[in-house]
Amino acid sequence: MLEEMGARFELVIEAVSGYGGRLDALRQELFAQFAEVGSQIRFLSDQIGENRRGIATIRADLGAEMIRLGETLGRTRVEFRDQIGAAERVLQQEIGARAAESREHTTAATVRAADDTGAKLGEITGTAAKKITAELAKTNKALTSLARKFERFDDRITVATRDQDQRLRKLEQRRKSTG
Repeated sequence: MLEEMGARFELVIEAVSGYGGRLDALRQELFAQFAEVGSQIRFLSDQIGENRRGIATIRADLGAEMIRLGETLGRTRVEFRDQIGAAERVLQQEIGARAAESREHTTAATVRAADDTGAKLGEITGTAAKKITAELAKTNKALTSLARKFERFDDRITVATRDQDQRLRKLEQRRKSTG
């Protein structure tokens, strides 16, 4: 019986040592996988670090460019305002000069025209009255013609409306008689 128990014990030891070998293999595989995951994490950390450095560089460059553009825009705005002011002053001076010339010409022409106007005023007034009378006559003719056309149009619409009403009544009567 002892021999039998010894044989069984040896079988148990073999089975346990087989498990031990498998456990060692699993342990080594887990360590290898953890090492691989660690190296991947280090790689990703390095990549993240490089990306952050790149982003920081781009932000610095962008900030500097924004400052430069702001300064340029401010300088341009001031220059544009100065140019508009200068153009406005030149235009005001030009308008003032033209107004003075116009006043001088108007004054001279008024003096000359005052002499000629007395004789021509009666003649001008008669001509203007004749033109206004002729225009009023044309306008009255046009209004009379439009009034006639409107009456004819109104008559046509009235007839068309009555015809449509009759058609509708006939249709309603047919529906009632067939329905």
